[in-house]
Amino acid sequence: MQSPALLASSRIISGKAVEDFDVVLVDGRPLVVCADSAGRDAFTWDPVDDRWTAHSLDNPFGPNEGAPERDCLLSIGALVHDGRIVVGGGGYEQPFAQWDLHTGAVLTYIREAHGGVARTSTMEVHGRSVFIAGDSSAGAPVRLWDPARRDSVTEWKDENWLAVTYRADPVDVCWHRDSIGGLASGQLGGRPVVVSAGADARVMVRNADDMTPVVEFGSAPLPAGGVGLVAVGGRTLVVAAGGTSMLLGDPGTGAWSEPVGLPGDAADPEADGICCMDAGVLNGRPLAVTGARNGLVCLWDLHGRGLLGDPVSGHTDEVVAVRIAELHRRAVMFTAGRDGRICVWGLDQG
Repeated sequence: MQSPALLASSRIISGKAVEDFDVVLVDGRPLVVCADSAGRDAFTWDPVDDRWTAHSLDNPFGPNEGAPERDCLLSIGALVHDGRIVVGGGGYEQPFAQWDLHTGAVLTYIREAHGGVARTSTMEVHGRSVFIAGDSSAGAPVRLWDPARRDSVTEWKDENWLAVTYRADPVDVCWHRDSIGGLASGQLGGRPVVVSAGADARVMVRNADDMTPVVEFGSAPLPAGGVGLVAVGGRTLVVAAGGTSMLLGDPGTGAWSEPVGLPGDAADPEADGICCMDAGVLNGRPLAVTGARNGLVCLWDLHGRGLLGDPVSGHTDEVVAVRIAELHRRAVMFTAGRDGRICVWGLDQG
């Protein structure tokens, strides 16, 4: 397989750094939903028409509170519920909230007892799309939020006050001792599972329907820049990436493989460290995509335990998020960086 080819790129209309993004399917077409470094609004990019839209979001702290200045939405996920796009996420100092993307209305207000959000993802649980959120605080929980459960607001006209009734309580999946560095999901043994990695160097796998533990891996020999779950050689394995290395873990034993590192002079954990990852299967080949602080994007062959082609350099600053998806029935990867650009790369180069 050749190195990925750049198919398209576009710069966010706010002119700021992209902090995170997700991809949802709308009428069969991928739509990129992202947050920028201002942390106030959500933005969408249609890669087919190269069209950007800014979406103002209501105050997640409550209808009676003053508007937050910034840093509220730095980690973002998106899903489609009842035909509408719902976004969820938060920031280092803002707990998780949910909004209707097109109206900006808050669906779930923040819980003041919760910590800020480090990572946000989505998953399918028995046909339902839900959010996964991992805290940025010490003593960091991973929680599931159901977009079907929403808070309500009651207007007290005599007191000129809007009262929030908190109905949308999340479900705790697991707890790490420190900030969440990676979240993923998938099927293991026919059951939906959540995979989480924390700054405590622990990687946990939990059943998503009853939150029972599947396995907890021993300390990973690398910082958590991302995790995934993918079939490799007929077995479903956990993938972890961080520093300048990639490794696989066996959920049956809780043991890690030997790390596979970037070659040659690229192996500088400070300058070249991996900070995001996605994993999947393309034409029967298990792959992982990583983005790094130096702007490089790498494609990894998980079966052969090495890089596929050379790293690509479509970004001039840190790559903050990567996703494997489809565009025009082609396998692609989306990448986003603090240079404000989102790039689309072809993965079917033979």
